[in-house]
This record gives sequence, structure tokens and C-alpha cells, in this order.
Amino acid sequence: MLINANDYGVIADGKMIETEKVQKAIDFLAEQGGGTLRFTAGKYVLSTVFLKSNITIEIEKNALILGAPSYYDYAQEEKLDYPLYQDSSHSYYNPSMFVGIDCENIRITGGGKIDMRSVWDEDGVRGEEIKHRGAKCIALKECKNIEVSNLVIHNVTDLAIYFAGCENVDIYDIKMRVYIDGISPDNSKNVRIHDCDIETGDDGIVFKSSYTLNRLDICKDIHVWDCRVKSRCNAIKFGTETNGGFEDILIENIDVRETRITGISIESVDGAIIDGVTIRNVKMTNVNAPIFVHVGNRMRGPEGRKVGKIKNVTLENITATGPYEEYKIIPWNYFSCKAGDTVQKPWIFGVAESFDDTKSGNVRESDWQMTSNVCGLKESPLENITLKNVRLKLDGGVQSYKREVPEEAQDYPEVFVYGRILPAKGIYFRHIDGLTLDNVTVETYRPDAREDFVFDDVR
Repeated sequence: MLINANDYGVIADGKMIETEKVQKAIDFLAEQGGGTLRFTAGKYVLSTVFLKSNITIEIEKNALILGAPSYYDYAQEEKLDYPLYQDSSHSYYNPSMFVGIDCENIRITGGGKIDMRSVWDEDGVRGEEIKHRGAKCIALKECKNIEVSNLVIHNVTDLAIYFAGCENVDIYDIKMRVYIDGISPDNSKNVRIHDCDIETGDDGIVFKSSYTLNRLDICKDIHVWDCRVKSRCNAIKFGTETNGGFEDILIENIDVRETRITGISIESVDGAIIDGVTIRNVKMTNVNAPIFVHVGNRMRGPEGRKVGKIKNVTLENITATGPYEEYKIIPWNYFSCKAGDTVQKPWIFGVAESFDDTKSGNVRESDWQMTSNVCGLKESPLENITLKNVRLKLDGGVQSYKREVPEEAQDYPEVFVYGRILPAKGIYFRHIDGLTLDNVTVETYRPDAREDFVFDDVR
């Protein structure tokens, strides 16, 4: 069955919030066994609608879905009766535009555009830890057979496409310009993400294995290919929510550009087992630190869990180069947005734990580029790590540095957990049982006194 939203009384004037009518149309289609709700040319304003099984939302090419003008227009956070070890963004689904819980056979497609209009939680009612975030665009939990395709998505102030505990997911042909994380599979299986163009203020494509389902689970059988990613934080990332695990992940043919922190970040800090990750054919341009692989012991999750492991990881055909010039970028949180922060100079990182960019003098000639590092822990070394055909051309310029690297990491896992400048100009390796480097080369634009690689407790 097909329903045109206009024929169902939905007004496309860009002013009226038409959530109630749209919800009635979805409910009616569900009662008939399913169907398509089509938005034809026009501007529609929505807050939270709840999807049902066998429903297609079709947003035609000249249709524009606008987010409601206030955070308070969206549904409130649902009541949960189990422990929350992850932040609000990964715990609650209702404060979103399209919500699907325990559904199957859902499609959101059509060639049109969704603009959430940069609406933030101005009052901070969801807690300071997520910095006044607003509503998600698409939030799905325990759903099967999902397609999100052929859409433009702009100005989302929380996770843009987030799905947890889902199976058989296809996401493709998405053009995204959003403030927080772009596409986020969490404990999901049989996922395909391809032909997407993603620009984010936070992480780009980011895999999670949180406790949001009130159980331990894993991300498994995921294939990502032919995507472009630009990020104010990390372009391709595993974590930080890492309670369960990740298996059989293939990421290939990725163009990473103008990224403030890392191009590839693989983390297990809450007990997750990461086993079987291949990332190949990645071109990075103007990325601060190309590679970060890290086991940590934050252990934010149920008590009694052991420190996690990372094993059987291959990074192949990876290039990273400059020229490390300033670039236009999306703000990366509420405060950055309100300040109009849209220009990033690579040598000005910002203030973070044990990292103060004022020490570098905020100039290009400073020692600004953070060192890639691949590190396990004494009690949990990395296992079977392979880097093949990796070429890094970095800014360099470091002449004075400390050889000693602390064993204790900072609490929040980013590439600078052991310090901003490490004693290798290319990659610092530590606590690894089984490391293979095959045709891995390092160059610098400016003379650098450090060795290309440093190996501490590596076999």
C-alpha cells in the first residue's frame, strides 16, 4: 500500500509540526500489514515518529524533512530499568526523528533531504557528559532487515544514524554533514555500509559494542567500502563503547581527509575482544595521527569483566600525507557550534586531558603532530598485528623528545593517551605478541630526530 503524505492531510509548508498526522499514517499502514509513506516535493516539519514493521519512508528528491525547532518537541527519554554504563546518546532512542524498536523490514530512502536544523539541548537536561546534545536522526534498536539509502542528512546534534542489536542492515548512498557521530553500528550483525560521503564534527564511521541492550553482545560480519570521511575527531573508529566485542570486519576503499585526531582508531577499553579486522586501501590526506590501536583498562561496564584483547588485525595499502593545511570543518559539539568554530588548523588541536595546545605556541612550525601508536598492555598484549604496504608522510620537525613512555594511560582513550609526542616519528609499538611489518615507510616534510619506529616489548 502507498500513501502520499499530502493526501493524508500532512501539510508541507515548512512551519507546521506534522508529527501526529505522520504517526497516524504509519500506524494505519502497519495495520494493513505494511506499506510506503511517500513525502513528495515540499517542506515537512517532524519531531519524533515511531516506525513499525514493514514500513518504507520514501522522501522524494525535492522533499525536505525539517527537524522540529526545539529539543523539547522531541519525545522524552524512555524509562529504563537496567544499569547504564554508556552515556545518554547510547542509552536512549526516543529523542530522535525516526525511532524503530523491535521492528523488521524498515526502509528510509528516496533521494530527498533531512535537515535537523542544529537544534541542541540548550538547557543541558540530558546531562553535562554529552555536552547539550540534541536529537538523533535515525535510532534503531533490536531491528532486522533495514535499509537507509539515497538521502542527504544535515545538522544532526546527536548520533546521526545509530542502530544497536540490529541484523541485516544496508546503508548506502548517504551524504551527511552532521555535528556528532555519523554512522554507528552497535552490537549489530551482517551490516553493509557503502558509497557514503560523511563529514562529522565527531567520529565518522564508528563501531560500538556497548551495554545498551542490557547484555553483552558483539558487532560481527560488517563490510564497509567506497566511502569518503572527513571528521573533527576520528574518521574510522572502534569504540570507545567496547563491552562486548567485534569480529569479522572488513573496511576497504576509504578516502579519509582533513581529520583532526586519527584516521584509523581501533580500541578495546571496556573488556571487548576484537578479533578479525582487515582495513585496506585507505588514502588519508591532512590527518593528524593516521593509526591508533589500543588496549586499555577503563572497564566501564559490569563488574568482574577481564581486560579486553585485540588480535588478528591487518592494515594494508594505507597512505597518509599532507600538506597539513588549515581547512573548513563542522563544529564538534554545542559549544563549538555556538562559537562559530568552523576552521581547523592541524597544529592547533584544542585542550584535552594532559594536552594544552598553548604549549606548542599554536604555530605551524611547532611540534604539533601526535604520534601514531599501536600498544597493548603488559597483561593483555596485542596479538597477530600486520601492517603491509603502509606509507606515512608526516609533518615531523621534532628535535627534542623523551624516550620514556608511561605505562599508565590517560582515562579517555585517544591517540595521545601516552603523550602527544612519542619517541618514534612514524609509529610507536609496545606490548605486542606477533607483529609483522611488510613495506612500511615513513617520511617527514621537516627534519625529525626520532627513529621511524620504536619497539618496546614486541615479539
